[in-house]
Formats: sequence, structure tokens, C-alpha cells
Amino acid sequence: MLVATIPGVIATAPSSAIGTTTYTSPQWNKILKEAKGQTVNWYMWGGGAKINTYVNDYIGAEAKKLGITLNQVKLNATPEAVNKVLGEKQAGKNTGGAVDMIWINGENFATGVQADIWACDWATKLPNAKYVDWTNSSVNSDFGLPVNGCEAPWATASSGLVYDSKVVPKSAVATLDGFIAWAKANPGKFTYPAPPDFNGSMTVRRLFYYANGGYSNFLGAYNAATFTPAMAKAATFLNDLKPALWRKGATYPANIGDLEKLYANGEISAYFNYGALASFANVKTGLFPTSTRVAAFKEGMIGNISYVAVPYNSPNKAGAQVIANILQSPEAQLKMQVDGVIGSPAIVMSKTPLSGQYRSLPIHPSSVSPATLAKNANPELTAAWLKAIDAGWIKDVQQK
Repeated sequence: MLVATIPGVIATAPSSAIGTTTYTSPQWNKILKEAKGQTVNWYMWGGGAKINTYVNDYIGAEAKKLGITLNQVKLNATPEAVNKVLGEKQAGKNTGGAVDMIWINGENFATGVQADIWACDWATKLPNAKYVDWTNSSVNSDFGLPVNGCEAPWATASSGLVYDSKVVPKSAVATLDGFIAWAKANPGKFTYPAPPDFNGSMTVRRLFYYANGGYSNFLGAYNAATFTPAMAKAATFLNDLKPALWRKGATYPANIGDLEKLYANGEISAYFNYGALASFANVKTGLFPTSTRVAAFKEGMIGNISYVAVPYNSPNKAGAQVIANILQSPEAQLKMQVDGVIGSPAIVMSKTPLSGQYRSLPIHPSSVSPATLAKNANPELTAAWLKAIDAGWIKDVQQK
């Protein structure tokens, strides 16, 4: 299944288009009553200072107004949380689980679907689901896998190239061809995190597409006969690129935090980032140079959607649903944009009471418009493709 490209701002769907009934007021009031006094353990990647502040200081405060305590459990990678739930299920711990909610998408969501560890039939029923276009295939399917009410969207991720315009000429960021030529001519000024880090994995996928002349051969179900020669071609390209990378590809940053430090210190001058639009926040704080800019190649960038899922054995499902609903509120979505939390377009905003404020937000000189990043967007592949590409990179590139 082709995952539709993500538009700049996802449109509002009328409630009748969501495809299922929403919670009635009495049903939602019952959930609110049950949620009061609960502590929700949200397991999520904790490597972003802006995201952590937003979650704890803003979402946590909104939850507290409803009598809910939000406890952020920081992860280095999402599989840590998924594996924790899988371990509990294998141990027969079907109630009282440690995990109440997970920031998730892609192969991690697919792993949970396969193991039947998600609470379902709730995500499309939230009161603020009326702002989500559940008819959009980029929303109702996650990397090609139907969501089926088992996770609620809360943010988009439109990748872009972050670069220092004093070092990288504008002509070098117009096309991926031009950027690769620049990187080879300026060794050491570009790199990416090692997969399975999500930004590193995204960068490798985008270069996998590039090495194979596009993504059309990889849509739909995984095909080993197609993958094997394609991975060989991509590995040849990536190994040829190694001498142009930071430290000649002998080592790779662990995550986006490490990558941003390299950029801030001037060790590298360009990198791919899912949260590229938030670069202006790092410029404002003085972490990044004022010459920082964001670009999307003519050939397009990769984008996807972030969700929250609730494990089947969570003891605080009501509280988790309330927090998921807060995340989808127009106020929370606007706050993310103003503060540069995620660095991607809002998941819900086009026809909300705050849509005017959203549209009037200024574009910082160090950023670009959401529409620019979304133009010619490349789709995400199914989980099986992702796992194969990550494994192929580790075997044929990192270990070479």
C-alpha cells in the first residue's frame, strides 16, 4: 500500500468522515472521571530538550488541570518500550503493566500489531478527533499498516536538510545530485546517525531511494528478490560516500542530539532532520549560527506521522486517552508550532478556531514553510522494508 504524501497542513474532516462513532458526552465524562487521580507513564524518546519541556511543562500542566499526572519516561529508542510490553505479555502480566502510552509509528507499531499488544477502538473516538482527517491515507495507515483505532496521531514529521549557508552554497541544496557532489567535494562536513536511530534510518532510506533511481519499486509488500540487488546498489553508493563523511564514516553519531552538537560546533555543516523546521529555535537560543537555513531537494524529502499508542495491559487507559486528546487540541498544536517543538506542520489546525493564528505565524529566516518541505514528498515504506534496509546498512556499510 502506498502511504500518501503528507500535505503541508492536514485538513479537518467532518465527524461523519472519520469512519466510526465518537465518544458521546456521557461516555467521555465517564473517561474523564476514571482518569482523575491516575498517573500516566508516557514512554517516549527523550533526546530533545524542546520536546521534553513541552511535554512536562505544557502537556503535563494541562493534564494536571484534569487531575492527571503525566510522567515522562525518557527512552533512547522506541523499541525499549515495545520490548517491555512484549516481555510483560510473555510473562502473563495482562493487567497492571508499566507502560501507559508510547510515542510510536512505523515498524515499532507494526511489531505491536503482530503481537496484539495495543488497546484499540479508541483513537478515532476522541473529542478532538473531529479535527483529524481520518479519511487521509497518510493518517489512517501507518507506514502502510492500517491504524484501526489503535493509535492517535499527534504530530507530523517532514524531513529537510539543515545547513550553514556560509559554508554550503544555495546551488548545492537545490537537488540531491548537487548536494552529494558538494559533500564529496567538501569531505567531513556531512554525516548522519547510525540506523536504527530514526533520523539515521530516514537518511539512509532517502539515499537508498536515490541510489536506485526512486522509490517506486519498493512500494507495497516487501520483496526479497527486489531488495537484494537494490541494497547492493545502495551499499555501493553509501560506501563510496564514506570518505566524504565526518571522520570518513569510521564512526557515526548516535542520535539527533549528537548530530546537532556537531553542527553547532561547526564540525559538520549539513544534516538531514525530521524536525528541520524547528531549527529557528536553536538559532534563537544561539546554539546554531544565524546563517542556518533549511532546504528540501527538488526530488523531495521523506515525511510521516507520529502517533501515541496505549498498551493492552495499561492500568491507566483513561488517563492516556485524555492526554492523547490534549495533544490533538488546537491550543496544543499551536503551542508546538510557536515554540518550534517538533519542527513539522501541525497535525490538526486548518479549520480549528485557531487556524487564523496558525496561518499567520511568521516564517523565521532560518526556516522554510511547511509546504516547501512537503513538496514532492517521498513515502515511507512498510515495516518489513525498513527493517531490511536498516539491517542491510549495518551489514554492508557500517561493518565494512
